Amino acid sequence: MRQLPVDQTLIELYIHGRCTATQLAEVRQYLHDPAYRESLQEWLHHDWQQLSHENYAPETDADEKYRQYLALVQPAPATPVKQISTIRWWKVAVAAVFTGIIALTGWRWQQHLRQRAFQEQQWVQLHNEAGKRTKITLPDSSQVYLDAVSSLQYNKNYGVTNRNIILEGEAYFVVKHGGAHPFSVQTGNLTTIDVGTAFNIRYRHTEPAIEVAVAEGIVNVMDHARPQTGVLARLTQQQQLHFDTATREATVQMLPDAESIGAWRHGVLIFRQQPLKAVAAALERYYGINIRFDSPEAARGVITTILHHSTVDEALDIVAITAGVSVKRSGKEVLIK
Repeated sequence: MRQLPVDQTLIELYIHGRCTATQLAEVRQYLHDPAYRESLQEWLHHDWQQLSHENYAPETDADEKYRQYLALVQPAPATPVKQISTIRWWKVAVAAVFTGIIALTGWRWQQHLRQRAFQEQQWVQLHNEAGKRTKITLPDSSQVYLDAVSSLQYNKNYGVTNRNIILEGEAYFVVKHGGAHPFSVQTGNLTTIDVGTAFNIRYRHTEPAIEVAVAEGIVNVMDHARPQTGVLARLTQQQQLHFDTATREATVQMLPDAESIGAWRHGVLIFRQQPLKAVAAALERYYGINIRFDSPEAARGVITTILHHSTVDEALDIVAITAGVSVKRSGKEVLIK
């Protein structure tokens, strides 16, 4: 009798309980048709060898069932009458044995899925306090420059089942290309998917917008609140997305140069037509100081300036001159009036 191959993918679907009625009928045919005997035996033997190398100890008599199965399906000469009897017995025995093996393999898969789910819940969490910035090398060799008062999370299966990052604060990413999974950064309802190389993301609960700027390459920005629309924006080099979290409106603009993107990681702070209150918040994070205003009017100014590797006193002096205010510092406490 010509032997036919079993569909191993179909068997795996059966193990996971995802068979359709048609597929289930095909699996049952494997058990009832001797033409699949050798192929089924080969698959069971291979799967059993895999199980024997894993650290599982299920409470089952599958070992004995498997020995019975091997004894039953070994080819041996037989008279036509005995062959009919053996085939009938084989149909029943293989069904029982296959069910036992399926139960064991199903148990193994359940354990694997439980372990994977447990690993998926394990997260590496990194946080920088005010005045602290760090450079992080991820498991796939991608690099992250994490700003002050910023948090980064990634799964312990990063690089294996995913390359997903969760960011709160500001970070500059230099992504390693390749791998089976896309590199993505989740910030609130937005997810930025890397198609290029280097980009900066700024997202804080205390600020009204999310900003994504591309230094090199391309990124796609997705809005989870509008799944039907797909890509919210596709950004190329020197483009910046400004996403208003309240109105959910997005605007894209060209930046004057790529070097200014993520310049904070090199000690350069750039402020373009920014309210003094926002500038003060940035200085608090960068230098680890506390700034307060003696009146609401003092915080309403708007300034444009660049701080190059400035000390805290130098930065405060430049802000005072540019905004036309007076600054008084005592340790970490700063008063602007």
